[in-house]
Amino acid sequence: LVAVTMTDPVYIGLAVTSHAAGVTCEAVFSDVQITGAVSGQFTEQAIGVDMPSNSLAPMYVALANSGGTPAVVYHDDPGALQISDWTEWSIDLKQFSDAGVDLTNVNTISIGVGDKANPQPGGSGLLFVDDIRLYPHREPPDEIRLEAEAADSIIAPMKVYDDPGASGGQYIGTDDGIGDEMDNPPADGIATYSFTVKGGTYKILLSVIITGGSNSFWVRIPGAISYDPGTDPANPGWIRFNDIEDGDTWHWDEVHSNDHNNEVVLIKLLPGQHTLEIARREDGALLDAILITDAVD
Repeated sequence: LVAVTMTDPVYIGLAVTSHAAGVTCEAVFSDVQITGAVSGQFTEQAIGVDMPSNSLAPMYVALANSGGTPAVVYHDDPGALQISDWTEWSIDLKQFSDAGVDLTNVNTISIGVGDKANPQPGGSGLLFVDDIRLYPHREPPDEIRLEAEAADSIIAPMKVYDDPGASGGQYIGTDDGIGDEMDNPPADGIATYSFTVKGGTYKILLSVIITGGSNSFWVRIPGAISYDPGTDPANPGWIRFNDIEDGDTWHWDEVHSNDHNNEVVLIKLLPGQHTLEIARREDGALLDAILITDAVD
């Protein structure tokens, strides 16, 4: 350990190099800890090189069959060339087939900038392409987000609280000291929500604050086709959502079953409207928002 005496201001930095003239590199640092009276934020600065600044121009991908006229799809962000982070550009191949390209016999693919039909001189910059991948058609996930305080009904002692840090500025829960309902779902302290799905297999996530060991709710969707891995044997249809991840700030946790090794519960639902019920189990557990999604992989 060496003590170095310095006068204010003191600048602390980490420098990296590619060891090749004209070639830039990237480095990522994590778990940096500072002690003492230190102020200011980490900043990024290139040393001894001019960082690229791309000219503004459209970006495109073109596909063509052998001897055919290429079909061109332009990026929907006119400033795409000036994005500094890795960004996925997903293109529906139907845009090419609608323009006359036979997708079973693609001969060339090209990536370019500017107007492909009328290229012009000038412009400068640097463009990196990482991967080109072909995926089957992907439907967007079926997701329903609900604010906890926007329930169809909230039965006391469950109630609404104000918190500017919560989604929507409010959340629900019960006061400490109300008493727990550890063995059986209660007849009171229940919030009920109506929602509609396309049908399939879903999971539920709750945005919660869990402190002081109050870490559980009862959860169910009456009329669900099935639950995997199952529900509370003593209270069929109810998930004993216990051992929720602790945290004194709002965070998401997947609804899992305390009766089945805390496995995340997958719920099979028919298309149409359903009802979600969330009941108090341990007082002091707080609920901000709900996400129901079929993105279960």
